[in-house]
Amino acid sequence: MLPDPLPLYEQIKTHVLDRIADGTFRPGSKLPSDNQLASELGTSRLTANRALRELTASGVLKRVNGVGTFVAQPRASSTFVLVHNIADDIRRRGDSLSIRTHKVELAKVTGELAPHLGLSAGAPIFHSLIVYCANESPVQLEDRFVSPEFAPDFLAQDFGLKSTTDYLQSIALPTRIEHEIQAALPNASEARLLEVKSSDPCLVVSRRTWVGAAVTTFTRFIHPGTRHTFITQENLDERR
Repeated sequence: MLPDPLPLYEQIKTHVLDRIADGTFRPGSKLPSDNQLASELGTSRLTANRALRELTASGVLKRVNGVGTFVAQPRASSTFVLVHNIADDIRRRGDSLSIRTHKVELAKVTGELAPHLGLSAGAPIFHSLIVYCANESPVQLEDRFVSPEFAPDFLAQDFGLKSTTDYLQSIALPTRIEHEIQAALPNASEARLLEVKSSDPCLVVSRRTWVGAAVTTFTRFIHPGTRHTFITQENLDERR
């Protein structure tokens, strides 16, 4: 594998996404096994497994126990999956991903945030404010609060190279997730960062994640209504 500033598992994710974009790996096709991918790219099986597992969590791939890993069927718009990763979705569509990091800081829990985080007002919390762009057009503003106990090295990360979701999933996958979805108008700061008007409607997804009994993150994802949509799908046959 060629030298790259990204961690090896991120390089493998990019390799798979590039092969999907150029048609080498087509929707529904089976990918090489973890061992085959590791041998091809010169990494360990565990590294290859981690990359495929994270792409599966993002909805790019589908893993079938005892059978293998397959490319998920494409959607006309973003698929709202268990843990939606906008960075993977942008790359999967073949668009150019850029990440604008506006804040990565130590903050204090406000009275408004305290119930969402299960912490007392005034407690320390990590805060990031990041815009994800497709072909230089902002498609998501991510306003995230992270438990320092869960991710003590959060402030030291370069989120211009990888998404916060990628980093947090590398620590541990959530065991419980809560979503709230609503339409709202952006405030002046949000409109400026998303390069929209304050009168332009946005889709706001609020997400809380837990690992075990502890709340690990509370995040608001703000999407310009004219640039992004979500769909949900469920196979009802599997419930019968």
